[in-house]
Amino acid sequence: MADLDRDSQIVRTSIVGICANLFLVGLKAAVGLATNSIAVLLDALNNLGDALSSAVTIAGTKLAARRPDKKHPYGYGRIEYLTGTVVAVIVLAAGVTALRESAVKVFKPSETDYTVVSLVLLTIGVAVKLLVGRYVRSIGQRIGSAALVASGSDAFFDAILSTGTILAAIATLLWKVRLEGILGVLISLVIIKAGVEILLEPLHGIISSRPDEELTAKVKELVLSDKRVRGVYDIFRFTTTDHPA
Repeated sequence: MADLDRDSQIVRTSIVGICANLFLVGLKAAVGLATNSIAVLLDALNNLGDALSSAVTIAGTKLAARRPDKKHPYGYGRIEYLTGTVVAVIVLAAGVTALRESAVKVFKPSETDYTVVSLVLLTIGVAVKLLVGRYVRSIGQRIGSAALVASGSDAFFDAILSTGTILAAIATLLWKVRLEGILGVLISLVIIKAGVEILLEPLHGIISSRPDEELTAKVKELVLSDKRVRGVYDIFRFTTTDHPA
């Protein structure tokens, strides 16, 4: 029952992420087309990728819920780590794409037509992304879902990307300075760095890395409280998504 509850939480949280990202896709696509901003359009494309990553998370959760069988006596729980890896790859791909497009705009900036209304809409988009990211990440940490934690982290960096776009738009309105390309390059590098860090988390889970020192100390203290136990050795992670035979 605990596994079923955990899976349902992952699915519900992912659906919230999909709905929020599809809303942002429509919002930013409209603003990007109205202002002729390649940065905003790329941001919309990035949100579409986020919706796709949430769909991947749902699919991975359904597959991970399969019970152990003869070929896989430990179950399919580690599929969640693979979906976390897919999310990380999507983040990296978005970062590389944004870097390529932004580099071009450094040398060939395009004419944009930002308005106060477009800036307000983009600010709303940042607020939505921050709230969704905090919600998804908190649920992921509480139930131990690497895929949700990855999606939540991605949402925070998307908010940073959108904030950079807003700052560039303000600079264009006030001083007629086009900074979209430069800010886009810097933010793209941050996103790529985040993608690498997100990728490392599920990889550690796949190879059963050692838990942190604090958890190790607690386990040793608990086990050694039984006087029949001589010692504790070779502690490694056995996650809640794994199903013992």
